Amino acid sequence: MKILLATYWYLPHVGGVNEYVNLLKKELELLGHEVDVLAQHPDMVHYYLVNGNKKENKMKIKAIVYEKVNQFYQRFLPHVEPWVRWRDIERYTMELCSVLFDLEQYDLIHTQDIISTRALWRVKPKHVPLISTIHGLLAKEHVIAENIPGKDSVQWVYVSDEEFHGATSSNRTIVPTKWLYNELNENFQVPSQHLEVIPYGMDIELFMKRYRKPNELEHMKSENHWILFCPARLVPVKGHKTLLHALHSLKKERTDFVCWLAGDGDLKEILVATVEKLGLKEHVKFLGDRKDVPSLMRIADIMILPSLQDNLPFSIMEAQVIGLPVIASTAGGIPEMIIDGETGLLFEKENSMDLKEQISRLIGDNKLYLHLNDIEKRVGRKKWSSKALAVNTIKEYIKVLKGDQPIHPATNNKKKGR
Repeated sequence: MKILLATYWYLPHVGGVNEYVNLLKKELELLGHEVDVLAQHPDMVHYYLVNGNKKENKMKIKAIVYEKVNQFYQRFLPHVEPWVRWRDIERYTMELCSVLFDLEQYDLIHTQDIISTRALWRVKPKHVPLISTIHGLLAKEHVIAENIPGKDSVQWVYVSDEEFHGATSSNRTIVPTKWLYNELNENFQVPSQHLEVIPYGMDIELFMKRYRKPNELEHMKSENHWILFCPARLVPVKGHKTLLHALHSLKKERTDFVCWLAGDGDLKEILVATVEKLGLKEHVKFLGDRKDVPSLMRIADIMILPSLQDNLPFSIMEAQVIGLPVIASTAGGIPEMIIDGETGLLFEKENSMDLKEQISRLIGDNKLYLHLNDIEKRVGRKKWSSKALAVNTIKEYIKVLKGDQPIHPATNNKKKGR
């Protein structure tokens, strides 16, 4: 087959969508399929085929879309926030850009987010089936980030409808966790028969090569200090404030630790100020965006993920493959990855004291630490095989190509109660 993987997000970047797309492309090509990847260019000015030879200027199209959409909103919806207008403009722009990439040539399109799903569903050839994989729950992330005032706002109506249409504008929608399946089904009225749970996999061989690479921070490894490692974007949904308050409490009991924060984001200035306020300057180091996360994991002693919402974090998969003990919150799909006390440690999300207790527990119990190191390694390498991801995804491809799937709810175009 000739398959198009498509996303609204820019590629390449550091994140789960990038890892998923690269892995799926590799596995599909090993099976003999031809795969293109359509995404925004990192310059955010173009859409392009990643590793291809076609690139289209997004801004020329966006200028026309901006004028038309703005006129519509000013005339009929003047009360709606500019933020909502911007999201519509971006989606319409992607629709029109996508048409320039000759969608007729593909046997199947596989989108990777709610924006690209809705966009390509509206412009793709009718005979080309579309499968989507939804990697997260943007609507609730907007609430956590305070981008919208609350669930009684116009913005919430928009993002919840966006979530529904993004998850149903397809012949079939794949989600990585039962948590996301339940969220979309119960809270956004996406029919259960339209959804299929397929957990992620990872390229273990490639990851191990990156894991073994030399790192300039090797000299920081010490028997006298514990290196705690948190690889996550510096944004509200990742829960760094919970982590910093846990470290503040931990410091009252012991000082033999340092926490590395690998990532960047809008919250950085606030987090730097919080570190200063809590007296943690000697214990928290901001490493910025890193492309060497695997080798940093080799140096670290414990990985901590304090997310307020998460799906199936690749960082936990990676840590489990190498046996790096993980402490993570109970957010989203994380409890589907970790059995508390057996394949990692869990703490109640947003509960800094609970997190502090789990850090103290692991540091103080060498037997538990060695157990997690051993069991994670044995379970992780089997559980996160890329082969299972490819085989199960192709099964869904075959179903839609044969027409063996339920009538997609996008034909109705309305949510229950709307």
